[in-house]
Amino acid sequence: MRIYISADIEGVTGISTWEETLKGNEEYNRFREQMTREVAAACQGAIDAGAEYIIVKDAHEDGKNLIHSMLPKEVKIISGWSNHPYNMVEGLDESFDGVVFVGYHSGGSSNGTPLAHTLSINSIRSISINGKKADEFLIYAYAAHHIGVPVIAVSGDGELIRRVRSFDSNIKTVAVQEGFGGAIVSIHPDLAVSRIQKAVKRAVESLSTFQTAKQENYELKVEFKKHQDAYKYSFYPKAEQIGEYTIRYVSNSYMDILTLLMFM
Repeated sequence: MRIYISADIEGVTGISTWEETLKGNEEYNRFREQMTREVAAACQGAIDAGAEYIIVKDAHEDGKNLIHSMLPKEVKIISGWSNHPYNMVEGLDESFDGVVFVGYHSGGSSNGTPLAHTLSINSIRSISINGKKADEFLIYAYAAHHIGVPVIAVSGDGELIRRVRSFDSNIKTVAVQEGFGGAIVSIHPDLAVSRIQKAVKRAVESLSTFQTAKQENYELKVEFKKHQDAYKYSFYPKAEQIGEYTIRYVSNSYMDILTLLMFM
């Protein structure tokens, strides 16, 4: 049994400011450690349920945040970025039985967390795919489904978790915090670790109940923070500008969608 885990930091227990996510800041090491603890819990839950192979993509900033020595010895890590279009799930392929997202967060133009964003903090206001608001979870859940691998467990802020449940109520979820304005209310870090381990164990034990849904066509809309970027990306092959800040791109290949996003 092969399990793939993608880990971000903005949806980790207790995190509420950008400074806490960035190397060189005083609080970063504390949240780097909690990110690693939550990933370790997901790994242990998968192992407890019989997973034989686990690989983790460190998917925050430079991709070098997780402390490998804190993870179970069976676990491999993908550090850094290869620049493959799969981006936050690079290394994922059809050989995996399930995907787990740890530390994920609400998307751009959402109020689910003070750190809400989708992909680029500086340039992208919001993204939609086939009319649905697309956070990073949805973008890479579609990538997994495109190759027939189900998403089985997700942890992050409460707003994201509600969106995950609307995507597939069968996914095992853990909401570690709720955002309001510029603040968050979080559960205890140790409780988050315990709940994540249990949720992933349940998810792996029930792998046979998960299904995937590959779509026929994809319509991507990206709203930028600057109108100059909408103009710039309107020159990408087959893209069109449909508003002062927005472009539209349509394809029957999800790899085309991911490739365009990679260049933003």
